[in-house]
Amino acid sequence: MLDGVSPPHLLPSQSAIKKCVREDCFMTKKKLYRQLPTDSLSDVNINYKDYFLDQIAQLDCTTLHFFDESGVKITSGNHVYGNSYIGEPAIEVASNANYTLNLLHSIQGVDYYNILRGASNGMEMLNFFDEALAVERADGSPILELGDCIIMDNCGFHHGHQVEPLLRDILQEHNINLLFQPSYSPHLNTCEFCFNQVKCYLKQNTSLTLNETEIAIGEAVSKIDASNSVAYFRNCGYL
Repeated sequence: MLDGVSPPHLLPSQSAIKKCVREDCFMTKKKLYRQLPTDSLSDVNINYKDYFLDQIAQLDCTTLHFFDESGVKITSGNHVYGNSYIGEPAIEVASNANYTLNLLHSIQGVDYYNILRGASNGMEMLNFFDEALAVERADGSPILELGDCIIMDNCGFHHGHQVEPLLRDILQEHNINLLFQPSYSPHLNTCEFCFNQVKCYLKQNTSLTLNETEIAIGEAVSKIDASNSVAYFRNCGYL
């Protein structure tokens, strides 16, 4: 109905859809299983994880700023259940998010965020950091200062042929380092805890999420305070 495929009076009922999926497609609904790739345990990734942790250990936790993106679905804030063939797990392959939340997080709280309609890309990430570098805190100090370190995951467009060199140039102009976390290690990025808090808020406020999704996301982000952030840094092992 939202995409204009069917008028409201011709929409099939939920029970009819479930019956069709079950009897015609031989599929059942179950909780999504996020499969861990086998190369996460490769020697290269394990060695890089040791290098990453060694680098982090030498930095003051107040200089660490974590960046990540998360898709947000209007219906529930996140995608928990899916359909798969009877007897097989439902494995999440890709997300068709309605919005993307870009987040920069430090031990002081959320440094900066923006909300995109649809998916993000390399250019959007470069624009994000161009804007973040101009943002100041309440006391007039910049959120990103000399000697700080940006940490992000290995999403494909983060390593784009032109994107990564441009991002490094932008950050190096401000004497800010860029460090990539080990592959398949979301537990090392504090943004993951922030996203979990945001999506819990969205599920608890479904009416606002459905009707004013961007406002709901903003409200959820505003709930992430310094006490939450200290706990998230501690959970990741940085405190």
